[in-house]
Amino acid sequence: MKTKFTSIYSSIFTNVLTTIRHLKPQRMKFFCLIILFFTTSLSFAQSRITDAVIETTGLVGSGNDLPFWMTHNQLGKYSSTGNGQELTEGTLFGETKLSGNLSLTYGADLALLISQEGIDPKIIQAYLGLSGKVIRLQAGAFADEELLGGLSSSNGDLLRSRNYRPYPKVRLSTPGFIPFFIAKSWFRLNAEYDEGILTDERAIDRPHLHHKSLMIRALINPSLRFTAGMNHYVFWGGSSDQTGQLPNDLKSYFRYIAGSSGSSEFVSDEQKNVAGNQLGSYLITVEKDFENFQLEIRASHPFEDHSGMEFDNIKDNLYTFHFRKNKTGSFLDEFLFEYLYSKHQSGNRHQLVGPKEEHMRGLDNYFNHYIYQTGYTYLGQSMGTPLFEPIRRNHEGVVSGVANNRVSAFHFGAKGYVSKNLKWKGMITYSRNFGTYAQPYNAVRQQTYSLGELSWKCQNHPLLLSAILAVDLGHLTQNQTGIGLQAQWTLR
Repeated sequence: MKTKFTSIYSSIFTNVLTTIRHLKPQRMKFFCLIILFFTTSLSFAQSRITDAVIETTGLVGSGNDLPFWMTHNQLGKYSSTGNGQELTEGTLFGETKLSGNLSLTYGADLALLISQEGIDPKIIQAYLGLSGKVIRLQAGAFADEELLGGLSSSNGDLLRSRNYRPYPKVRLSTPGFIPFFIAKSWFRLNAEYDEGILTDERAIDRPHLHHKSLMIRALINPSLRFTAGMNHYVFWGGSSDQTGQLPNDLKSYFRYIAGSSGSSEFVSDEQKNVAGNQLGSYLITVEKDFENFQLEIRASHPFEDHSGMEFDNIKDNLYTFHFRKNKTGSFLDEFLFEYLYSKHQSGNRHQLVGPKEEHMRGLDNYFNHYIYQTGYTYLGQSMGTPLFEPIRRNHEGVVSGVANNRVSAFHFGAKGYVSKNLKWKGMITYSRNFGTYAQPYNAVRQQTYSLGELSWKCQNHPLLLSAILAVDLGHLTQNQTGIGLQAQWTLR
């Protein structure tokens, strides 16, 4: 392991400058853009609230690929293949007050990934936004906020993970939870409505992705909060050689976003069930504040069609328990436990029900779809829980959904401090994997993923140095070990 790490990691860094000199013109422009972005942004930082960080991370594994938690839930920064990767990344996020309650928000996350496959510049995030007292408008590629201390297997929601690179979209939302129209002292709401487009290589070319959510929060008392709501996603439009142009007119759009069945322009199955590739999740959370710590309990329930929305698949959920101390600095600051079960999927038979047999039941087949065959993925990564793994590809190399969505799993995460300047983080996941109803595994494939990280903060410099160790064991992926080093420099 030591010899392999030294040769790959040394080769990566000693050849960076040589490789940059041979970049194609468009990639050289990208590299120069990173330097220009940080130089100009920081020069104006006096009048803005900004966070700016530059970091570099080197990872190497003993197998053909890197261990699972090294590359997943990382906003799609790393490649899913290859056992040696080096990522140099610059991030800048800020806000400028304009007038009154109105402010301009902006952000960029630019990265350069170097691996055995060459140099791959990435725009992870790039967006602008306007935010007021009760409404916010954002445009560009931006990620959802990291929750639960970054310890969750899926950011606390089966469908809203940070496992993939953000896609371009426009979002109209509230700036977090705002007072409800009535009983303002008791209730808050958080709403989102966005339209995006998926630009990766897919079975259906350039489909739109609609998303909306509504969360209602009840303030039971100053220390107890109850939140319930729903996320709804729809893949719609797009085209392929097999389907031609799928319906994308205004009348069809309202059918998509309402979860209605298709008209005569749609294929027959969508006339019987729902238009487009519809999926979503219900979310319930309970948060309780104590004198020295906080507790949060979550339940995320998936649905793919009417059967899931009406709880035919009531057994399938992601449950989360999160403990967090109010004051950091102890050996155990945060602890998280999750249980995922997704084996039921409304039953193992596909059947039409209703007075006119207008709805399909059973075989929900999470994250897969018979028309939008690339499924709930983007750039080769699951957009929901990464535990629906592996990703499947067709004979042309195009992603064709997930090969394993019937899973039961336990996940643990924790972090804290060894000393004032030395902190630690650990995660371990045990899963039993059954494949899909259509293509079940011959035997249950058990799998364990683990990751440990130690980070040391320099006493008199804004420098954070981290060492990473990850181990995968089981029958879903190969047994493998990975190690990594990271240096992070905070500019602002």
